[in-house]
Amino acid sequence: MRDFGFILFLVLVLSVYGFSHVYLFKRLLRALPPAGPLRFGLFLFALAWALLFIGGRFLFGRHPGPAAGAVIGFGYLYLALWNVTLWLTLAYDLLRLADKRLFFFPPGVRADAAAGGGIAFRYILGAAAVLCLLGAWNAARPRLRMETVEIAKPAVGIRELRIAVASDFHLSPVLRTRFLDRTLNKIKALRPDLVLLPGDIVGEDTPAADREKIAAAFAGLAPPYGVFACTGNHEYFGNLEKNVETLRRGNVRVLLDEAELAAGAFYLVGRKDSAGARAGDAPREWAELTAGLDPGKPLLALSHQPVRLAEPARAGVDLLVCGHTHNGQMFPITQINWLVYEHNHGLHRKDRMFVDVTSGVGTWGPPVRLGTVPEIVLITVRFAAGS
Repeated sequence: MRDFGFILFLVLVLSVYGFSHVYLFKRLLRALPPAGPLRFGLFLFALAWALLFIGGRFLFGRHPGPAAGAVIGFGYLYLALWNVTLWLTLAYDLLRLADKRLFFFPPGVRADAAAGGGIAFRYILGAAAVLCLLGAWNAARPRLRMETVEIAKPAVGIRELRIAVASDFHLSPVLRTRFLDRTLNKIKALRPDLVLLPGDIVGEDTPAADREKIAAAFAGLAPPYGVFACTGNHEYFGNLEKNVETLRRGNVRVLLDEAELAAGAFYLVGRKDSAGARAGDAPREWAELTAGLDPGKPLLALSHQPVRLAEPARAGVDLLVCGHTHNGQMFPITQINWLVYEHNHGLHRKDRMFVDVTSGVGTWGPPVRLGTVPEIVLITVRFAAGS
């Protein structure tokens, strides 16, 4: 049943993608110069760019390296441009329909609309290109979000804990070790006591040549209470064992449905991602993960996807950190995500549990963010005084 649902979803996505290209390419033909070599050349370039992502993936599968990564990155930029152009064009068409009754377009704009909107589409393409460039600039600059929570339990010998949270690196042919080094340097500068990585760090796209560098980069963090991670869905999309081993070589403690007592003071629990269920590696229930733990000690947990939050709250988790949502990454998903997830982004309360959902530091697909920002989260946890 799950496979049927996935196939149905894939057919739907490909159908929307295909029909949207017919819609946009018809507009493009109206916007191009009259028949001639320039018109043919520009149309051929647009068509080749639309297929570049597929070509880049094919090239990377056979010759992984910087060249293939550059091709994929250029193809991803097309996907971003397609997305923004589509929504701007739809907005223009809605305005054009409204103008037929309300007559708010200037005469020149109305005349162009009656002729098919070729000139307007040129402006739309220009605006989309500018927005994508701004989005790429935005995506390359993680911000710092600071939060403070108070847990009404004592942690032996610790009154305050500074936790750096970073998720969704999506290390790939596009986001490689230079991006990782910049991000980890920002984390080091915060001087955290503990670093938590709630999934999607490495995955199916992580170049084999980068894995040793990735391990070495994470090994350089070395906060006093360590670096802990849980799996995300993309760790499962690739080779799970290889992805976990890459992190463990970097002294990252990957918790696979496990609990660990840190410094005898507080618990850390990491839950497997639900994507593992497709491979027969479904996560355990929260009640099982916390059974037998001392309820008097603070319990911090990592889970990639912010779903079914009542379960960890009932199981005694005091602070849960999640990723996955990217806070939508690009419009219109930035608006839709709030309908999909109970908590899409930021710090919230679920009963007695704090839950923080980070937008992540990286991107999936186009290296562009519009309507949201990448972030590193610094959570200051204050524990109750010991008896």
